[in-house]
Amino acid sequence: MQEAFLVFITKISLYPTIIFTGLVMFVTLYWVVSLIGLADMDSVDLGDAGGDVDVSDLSSTGFFTGLMLKFGLYGVPLIIILSLISLIGWVLSYLYTSFLHQYFDSGLLYYVFGTGALIFVLVISMWLTGLIISPIRKNIANIPKRNAASNIGKVATVRTLSVTNQHGEAELHDGGAGLILKIRSDAQDNQLKQGDKVVLVEYLGEANTYRVTPVKDN
Repeated sequence: MQEAFLVFITKISLYPTIIFTGLVMFVTLYWVVSLIGLADMDSVDLGDAGGDVDVSDLSSTGFFTGLMLKFGLYGVPLIIILSLISLIGWVLSYLYTSFLHQYFDSGLLYYVFGTGALIFVLVISMWLTGLIISPIRKNIANIPKRNAASNIGKVATVRTLSVTNQHGEAELHDGGAGLILKIRSDAQDNQLKQGDKVVLVEYLGEANTYRVTPVKDN
């Protein structure tokens, strides 16, 4: 058992698998941090998820944005996209390391074939991730859009450890499963913390966030 574990550790530490091993560790840490309220999750906003995105002409977009559009990597939280790419890439690169990479122990061929495998696995991972999130994105688009302004004046509960002008989340009980909203506070002496009640006072459409103020004790 111990020997098998050591072999496993060795394989996930070999190039190029170690790249995806690092990514898996990063997204796992991010999920943990997010669950305890130290970070909030954002969606990749590359256009209207409910409409048809034209990927035939990417000349007006940046390379990274154009690449994500080409593979359909938008419309869901970025951390979900990264998690899928990392996990799929890790599995594929691990298989490569286990069955093919063993024929190149060292030297130039080791890195030439390893780099080629890295690029190939990354492309396949992005393509598969796009296929996986496509129905999710379409289902999100089919959900009737609620008027965000209708939440103004409602009371929500802070779920992150703090709230600043750049970070914060709150949970709004809407009679259903509840809504997780991005919130911001500009108060310099802001002491909002996890569990505090806040009032949604303004919706910032471009950032898809709410400006909040603490609920005053009577």
